[in-house]
Amino acid sequence: MVVSTPLLRDGSWRRLTDIANQYDLGFEVVLWARNFDLAEWVEALKDGAFDVLDALCAPPKAVEATRRALWAAYLKGAGPDPRVTSPQKAA
Repeated sequence: MVVSTPLLRDGSWRRLTDIANQYDLGFEVVLWARNFDLAEWVEALKDGAFDVLDALCAPPKAVEATRRALWAAYLKGAGPDPRVTSPQKAA
Protein backbone atom coordinates (compact mmCIF):
# COMPACT_ATOMS: atom_id res chain seq x y z
CA MET A 1 0.00 0.00 0.00
CA VAL A 2 1.20 3.49 -0.86
CA VAL A 3 -0.16 6.67 0.71
CA SER A 4 0.45 9.60 -1.59
CA THR A 5 -0.48 13.21 -2.10
CA PRO A 6 -2.19 13.91 -5.44
CA LEU A 7 0.78 15.84 -6.83
CA LEU A 8 4.32 14.56 -6.52
CA ARG A 9 7.57 16.31 -7.39
CA ASP A 10 8.09 14.09 -10.39
CA GLY A 11 4.49 13.83 -11.56
CA SER A 12 1.16 12.49 -10.46
CA TRP A 13 0.08 9.68 -8.18
CA ARG A 14 -1.34 8.01 -11.32
CA ARG A 15 2.21 7.01 -12.22
CA LEU A 16 2.27 4.87 -9.09
CA THR A 17 -0.81 2.93 -10.24
CA ASP A 18 0.70 2.63 -13.73
CA ILE A 19 3.86 1.08 -12.28
CA ALA A 20 1.88 -1.26 -10.02
CA ASN A 21 -0.21 -2.46 -12.95
CA GLN A 22 2.70 -2.73 -15.41
CA TYR A 23 4.79 -4.89 -13.09
CA ASP A 24 1.83 -6.66 -11.44
CA LEU A 25 2.94 -5.46 -8.00
CA GLY A 26 -0.54 -5.59 -6.48
CA PHE A 27 -0.23 -2.58 -4.21
CA GLU A 28 -3.00 -0.05 -3.61
CA VAL A 29 -2.70 3.75 -3.69
CA VAL A 30 -4.51 5.80 -1.05
CA LEU A 31 -4.54 9.54 -1.68
CA TRP A 32 -4.13 12.01 1.19
CA ALA A 33 -5.56 15.26 -0.17
CA ARG A 34 -6.43 18.67 1.24
CA ASN A 35 -8.56 20.23 -1.47
CA PHE A 36 -10.34 17.45 -3.37
CA ASP A 37 -13.92 18.13 -4.35
CA LEU A 38 -16.42 15.37 -5.10
CA ALA A 39 -15.66 15.35 -8.84
CA GLU A 40 -11.90 14.97 -8.20
CA TRP A 41 -12.61 12.23 -5.66
CA VAL A 42 -14.72 10.28 -8.18
CA GLU A 43 -12.11 10.79 -10.90
CA ALA A 44 -9.34 9.52 -8.62
CA LEU A 45 -11.30 6.36 -7.84
CA LYS A 46 -11.96 5.79 -11.55
CA ASP A 47 -8.25 6.30 -12.26
CA GLY A 48 -7.22 3.59 -9.82
CA ALA A 49 -6.94 5.14 -6.36
CA PHE A 50 -8.16 2.77 -3.67
CA ASP A 51 -9.44 5.63 -1.51
CA VAL A 52 -9.13 9.39 -1.09
CA LEU A 53 -8.81 10.75 2.43
CA ASP A 54 -9.34 14.37 3.42
CA ALA A 55 -6.15 15.38 5.21
CA LEU A 56 -8.00 17.93 7.32
CA CYS A 57 -11.00 15.85 8.38
CA ALA A 58 -10.15 12.19 7.87
CA PRO A 59 -7.26 11.20 10.17
CA PRO A 60 -9.54 8.81 12.12
CA LYS A 61 -10.55 7.16 8.83
CA ALA A 62 -6.92 6.63 7.84
CA VAL A 63 -6.56 3.51 9.98
CA GLU A 64 -9.63 1.88 8.45
CA ALA A 65 -8.62 2.88 4.91
CA THR A 66 -5.14 1.45 5.53
CA ARG A 67 -6.58 -1.82 6.76
CA ARG A 68 -8.90 -2.14 3.75
CA ALA A 69 -6.13 -1.26 1.28
CA LEU A 70 -3.71 -3.77 2.79
CA TRP A 71 -6.36 -6.49 2.64
CA ALA A 72 -7.15 -5.64 -1.01
CA ALA A 73 -3.44 -5.72 -1.86
CA TYR A 74 -3.10 -9.09 -0.12
CA LEU A 75 -6.01 -10.48 -2.12
CA LYS A 76 -4.31 -9.26 -5.31
CA GLY A 77 -1.22 -11.23 -4.36
CA ALA A 78 0.95 -8.47 -2.92
CA GLY A 79 3.61 -9.54 -0.49
CA PRO A 80 6.69 -11.71 -0.52
CA ASP A 81 6.87 -14.62 -2.91
CA PRO A 82 6.73 -17.75 -0.74
CA ARG A 83 9.07 -19.53 -3.16
CA VAL A 84 11.73 -16.92 -2.42
CA THR A 85 11.25 -16.48 1.33
CA SER A 86 10.72 -20.12 2.33
CA PRO A 87 13.86 -22.05 3.20
CA GLN A 88 14.72 -24.94 0.91
CA LYS A 89 13.71 -28.34 2.25
CA ALA A 90 16.41 -30.97 2.52
CA ALA A 91 16.02 -33.89 0.12
